[in-house]
Amino acid sequence: MQLHEVKEVKSVATTNAANQALAEGWTLIAVVPENGGAARYVFGKAELKAEPVPASKWL
Repeated sequence: MQLHEVKEVKSVATTNAANQALAEGWTLIAVVPENGGAARYVFGKAELKAEPVPASKWL
């Protein structure tokens, strides 16, 4: 994913939350250091593109 494709951004502070975001389909954009040696994980999602419905499924 290119940064210009990102339509939604979120950040989390724990590795458990980061792993959950990955499991939900988010893409890791950056790991940013915070005071005290902690890290903040920044995720992005691109706009969803709908898959075309095959003609055989049309009503």
